[in-house]
Amino acid sequence: MNQRFNRILATVLAASAFTLTSCGDEATFSNLEKNTLTQEIYVVPETITGPVHIFFSPKKEIYLNVNDSKKIQAVFRLNGEILDADEAVNYYHSLLWKIENKKINIPTFRHTFQNPGEYNCILQTVDKFGDTLTDTTIIYVNSPSSITLTSPRDGYNQIDPFSEEEINLKWDAIGIDPWETAECTVYGSNKKDMLWNKPLGTSDCNEKTTIVGPIVPSRDTLESYGIHLEEESITFYWGVIMTISNSNGDQTVDTSNIFQFSTRLIDTDSSILNIPIEYKSFSEIAPPDTRITIKDASGNTLKELYGQNHSFTSTKLAPQTGVTIYLEELYYDEYKTDSLKVDIPEHTVVNLDTVYFEDNIAPTVWPTNMEFPVYAPIEFAVMDKGSGINASLISLHYDETDPVNFSYQEPVLFVMVPNNKQRRLYIQISDYAGNTTIPVFWNVTPKKDKFVLDGPYFYEKELE
Repeated sequence: MNQRFNRILATVLAASAFTLTSCGDEATFSNLEKNTLTQEIYVVPETITGPVHIFFSPKKEIYLNVNDSKKIQAVFRLNGEILDADEAVNYYHSLLWKIENKKINIPTFRHTFQNPGEYNCILQTVDKFGDTLTDTTIIYVNSPSSITLTSPRDGYNQIDPFSEEEINLKWDAIGIDPWETAECTVYGSNKKDMLWNKPLGTSDCNEKTTIVGPIVPSRDTLESYGIHLEEESITFYWGVIMTISNSNGDQTVDTSNIFQFSTRLIDTDSSILNIPIEYKSFSEIAPPDTRITIKDASGNTLKELYGQNHSFTSTKLAPQTGVTIYLEELYYDEYKTDSLKVDIPEHTVVNLDTVYFEDNIAPTVWPTNMEFPVYAPIEFAVMDKGSGINASLISLHYDETDPVNFSYQEPVLFVMVPNNKQRRLYIQISDYAGNTTIPVFWNVTPKKDKFVLDGPYFYEKELE
């Protein structure tokens, strides 16, 4: 009897124990011991919202630039199925990010990488199945890159045209990180506008490149084309394009500045000075009249050159230092430019930067008389000894609002005035260089059979 009771009691207790383990808060996890929680790291643009896994994929390596800001998010899967953020928190006890000596315990955060380098973005999660999940994404932050030419110095003009010596082309390439490779393509041409269409070859960006002389054809060949190296030099332009690549296939392309070097003159004791000239905003029909005075270091005049419609001046000079060049416009005297100082090395063609003449003086406007018959227009003489009057920018108003009937026949402005009351006549005129007269007005008063002018008077508001 007791044995039977014990068997019955054991059966009941076993059933009760099963019932207890099937109830309560732990029921979900006790039945899911065979389930697996996995995690993924997403690094996406910080403006992205919504489920990141739809448009992006997790990466073990990410390449960024300095000051890039990214949204970094943990995404969890249960048995391979995506969990949304609210569901995922039911399956882990804790979550911890480690990045740039920082610890963060939220699933999603934003981070800005302010310095170049290699960073480990580590995600550690302790799930409710007793496992610790660890994943790492390596983030490479690229250094800012650039390439700058250094040698031969820009404008070097002592290249021996027929020498077989090598010309070393050098540059500074910065921003190539250990995880990147770089290739430099050298370009060269005797025409600056064609330079980037003329690749000469590729080179290791951290090494110099050489050009083997001679760099020009034979003398007979040059002279057959009318090129005489005792009177002119040949200029070469060169530049470099640096292409930086990483294992992801991303590329950064940097273009250098453009340098030039020139051949020296041969079989002559003189050098040549070339002065390109340009008149800014010039619109007149009559050409400018330029005088160029060249003086030595002691102030003695070496040469005085005259000419109309100057755009380029070339002259021979003995090699010397401390040469001063004075440039003056003799006809359009509102055009001015600064003097220049230059050294003239031996056997050299010295090409100066373009010299710009500029008009920085506003036109002048003045009545040809202070009294005019009422049946005739008022006349103003409009003078500009520079870029010329821009007729489309002549602005006149009566009393700031009433329109004005006028015509401009260079150099006179004709203004029709209604004979009924005293008026203020506002005048503002510009030249082609953008110089505008100071805003003024004149009082125009009708007196019997004439108009009397009084002024000018200045005012602050400019006419529109």
